[in-house]
Amino acid sequence: SGSSLAGAPAFRVARAGIARTYQTTQLFGTLSVLENVRIAGADAATAEALLAFVGYGGALAARADDLPNVDRRLVEIARALATRPRVLLLDEPAAGLMRADKNALGLLLRRIAELGIAIILVEHDMTMVMGISDHIVVLDAGRPIAAGTPAAIRENPQVIAAYLGGTQTRARTRAAPWDGPRDAVLSALRLTAGYGAAPVLEAVDLEVRPGELVALLGANGAGKSTAMKAVSGLLRPVAGDIVLKDARVSTLPAHRIARMGLALVPEGRQVFPELSVRDNILLGASSRPDRPDAATLERELDAQLARFPRLKERITSRAGLLSGGEQQMLALARGLMAKPDILLLDEPSLGLAPAIINEVFDVLASLREEGVTILLVDQMAALALTVADRAYVLESGHVVKSGTAAELSDDPALEAAYLGARPAA
Repeated sequence: SGSSLAGAPAFRVARAGIARTYQTTQLFGTLSVLENVRIAGADAATAEALLAFVGYGGALAARADDLPNVDRRLVEIARALATRPRVLLLDEPAAGLMRADKNALGLLLRRIAELGIAIILVEHDMTMVMGISDHIVVLDAGRPIAAGTPAAIRENPQVIAAYLGGTQTRARTRAAPWDGPRDAVLSALRLTAGYGAAPVLEAVDLEVRPGELVALLGANGAGKSTAMKAVSGLLRPVAGDIVLKDARVSTLPAHRIARMGLALVPEGRQVFPELSVRDNILLGASSRPDRPDAATLERELDAQLARFPRLKERITSRAGLLSGGEQQMLALARGLMAKPDILLLDEPSLGLAPAIINEVFDVLASLREEGVTILLVDQMAALALTVADRAYVLESGHVVKSGTAAELSDDPALEAAYLGARPAA
């Protein structure tokens, strides 16, 4: 209507003709499917018609809490449509869906748009975004960097740099190709894992051999962090096996796996903010079965401080007062204090300035040259491939490509995993 809604309460925004769905569905769990749609103001006949329109085929009397993820998504869209909106906001509607369900959802969204309802879609699945959108706006760290048609966005250098890594970052490649033992330190065999009815990972095979740096790549939502949680014991697999140094660890808790020689540096660093830098680093040795004495711990602490001079300057500071880059270095030092057989790094570049990312990846290159075995997940694919020996590319929870870093650097499958496949000529 031309009036500003900035700062208006949610009910006024809704009454102005703007409806939304949520990344985590917000249905009334104890109400039936039909009641969830009727609560938005629809009569029974209209509610049934909307449910049929969105493709819901289950029982109308089913409790919302009992629905599988895909049906919850459809019911929430039907409820939003019951408010007769002019604009529909969808926050990650494809999250957790299988590819066939995503394809059906894409067709539904096009049908809604053809009815004259404007759709604003926030979504990580670039195959869907590229396939159904008329206009795309790309944000990087909260800042718009590009806008245009799907074809224009796919070719935009800033977008490609944001998804795959830009020219401001660099890392050292290995001087000679890795040539070590072939028996894997860590293997995932037909690994399936997730958080609800639909798996995030499905039948994933990967292995990391002694002294290798292996990268696990893919767009946001592809399943990379889920894989890291599953192999480290933080998430119990649905199916498949995880083997660490010839021992099956699929059913073991995380602390047991850590004692067996696996250390995870988690996304977001997860330092102990009230403890000093020194105490945070020393905590990394707590999982070691060799029980090092105080003198050994001091020598190893000094070695980590030599590797990370910034931490030596802040050794008595509380960890919560460190910058993001310093906290990442602290998390790395803590992981290395565990003397792991394999080090898992989940998004070490996340939220860091290019200069700090370069420092972190210089350290990773040095660890690789020292023979530390590493499984790396990072949003900056081009940079990760620079330090990696091999890589796996995940898309919608499946490995779609694997090979040496050199092979994958120029492979169209890598770009397609981040930006969606190019349309057929």
